[in-house]
Amino acid sequence: MAAAAPPNGSKAVTLLLRLCTFGLALASAVVMATASDCTIYDADGTAATTVTFKNYPPFVYLVACNITAAILEMAAIYVYLQLVNKGENEEAAPVLPGVVLVVVDVAVQVLLYSSSGAVFAAVTAYGAQIRACAGAAGHFCEQVHRAKLVGLGASFAAGLAAVTKDVPLPFNVWPVTPHD
Repeated sequence: MAAAAPPNGSKAVTLLLRLCTFGLALASAVVMATASDCTIYDADGTAATTVTFKNYPPFVYLVACNITAAILEMAAIYVYLQLVNKGENEEAAPVLPGVVLVVVDVAVQVLLYSSSGAVFAAVTAYGAQIRACAGAAGHFCEQVHRAKLVGLGASFAAGLAAVTKDVPLPFNVWPVTPHD
């Protein structure tokens, strides 16, 4: 009688959270980068200024950090899959990919948390200027808030992915080959 395969639930959950981190970070960057121009008018009806995300350094920082985090997360997914496959097929898993994975996990979290913090602070600091665009046709205010919340979701997914890779979950997700 063959021994039952150990549960692999944490592998599936970690992979799912890593894919969520990638998708949410990329979506946040795209939403912020496509924040429409907003023209603020003076009381007499003349255009006073046109605002884009580039007028606010924390918004530019969010775009740069989230794109970088998305690229790093894709690299982490590749390393994670290589590590999981080699770990199952060999007696001892290689050490270097595990170290690289931890370093990339920390870098992704730093980028996502710092950019989310910067945007939340900017929305508070520049709130009146951003709300001035709330009624404009470009929907600048809504896009800023969407990008902010999606980026926060990416931050949480990255943190959870880093934790779940080390926590054994007692269920199997993908097919387990029976041993004869």
